[in-house]
Amino acid sequence: MNKKLVFPDYDHSLLSIPNSILNHYNVKTEYKGLPYLDNKLKNNYRNVIFVLVDALGTEIIKKHLDKASFLNNHLRDTLTTVFPSTTTAATTTALTGIPPVVSGWVGWQQFIKEENRHVVFFMNKDYYDDNYKFTYNVSDKFVKTKTIYEKIKTANPNVNIKEIFPKFKEKNHKTINDQVTTCLNTIDNNQKNFIYIYWDQVDSKLHEFGTESKEVADEIDQVNQALKRLFKQASEDSLIIVTADHGQIDIEPIKIFEYEDITKMLAQKPAVEARATAFYVKEEYMEDFPIVFNKHFHDKFVLYKSKDLLKMNIFGFGKAHPKLKEFLGDYFSIAIDKYAFNLLNKKPHKATHAGLVKAEMLIPLITNH
Repeated sequence: MNKKLVFPDYDHSLLSIPNSILNHYNVKTEYKGLPYLDNKLKNNYRNVIFVLVDALGTEIIKKHLDKASFLNNHLRDTLTTVFPSTTTAATTTALTGIPPVVSGWVGWQQFIKEENRHVVFFMNKDYYDDNYKFTYNVSDKFVKTKTIYEKIKTANPNVNIKEIFPKFKEKNHKTINDQVTTCLNTIDNNQKNFIYIYWDQVDSKLHEFGTESKEVADEIDQVNQALKRLFKQASEDSLIIVTADHGQIDIEPIKIFEYEDITKMLAQKPAVEARATAFYVKEEYMEDFPIVFNKHFHDKFVLYKSKDLLKMNIFGFGKAHPKLKEFLGDYFSIAIDKYAFNLLNKKPHKATHAGLVKAEMLIPLITNH
């Protein structure tokens, strides 16, 4: 198999960070933390600040070292993200302390049998039909999770919890520097604080302009400078933990719906992600589907029976979400090169994620202490 591939190591991964944090706040967990963080957190910091910069994988940092020098100088370790290496699965892990196999959050759009629709959980909308409106929150019904905020607050009523999101959720946070200002103002309260900062624009710029672009370099420079300010101005009794949910890779799109010999076999449109894709196959084509798929894509994607993929524990360990098998379809393809399926008739991304390539899977552990 491709030497560039990296499989998730759930004992040394994004999953480990929230579990170290939960352990620090005396919340019982089922998963291991990181020994490095566990030792740091023994210092009983007044403020724990968890910063997740979307798509700032270690390979992206390496590509833009001149712009990310401060962050690179504070790099303590390299971890894997979860699988799929995508925001939906990974940030849910970061904010729950459980892996995708348990949460059921595996991709940008997931097929819900009860609705007969592909749902973008983050936006509560239909992926393939912009005009359709749900009358309730679909994710709350089918994949509701308990956040680390709730777990921390239950065990530590005296801890102030603060979430700091970008402008799509909080209009005053137009830049990551705005978020840093909010964070610094928050910790100036003489209380114990747990703060989560999420910044999305590295991911957005990578999708639009590609990994080598000036736009991405400029965005990383802003992140580097803003976090340098946070590290320097936060009080000494603050532990700042910075990571990413995944990296990205420049891609070549494949218009899957132009392959009629494949699409005629499908009972539903493809689900999950462009580089980690669930296929729902008509019963009469179950044996033929892998033959036809591999004829076209054997050097670009590896195709698994979804039930076999589950046995590999690639989605993590623990009691599987009751709908997980349904979310993964009958067959599941994983990108092993630079290709991605174009699932919508829209301009494709220049770079993206969700596969197993090193550039997608490796993420940094950056701390101030």
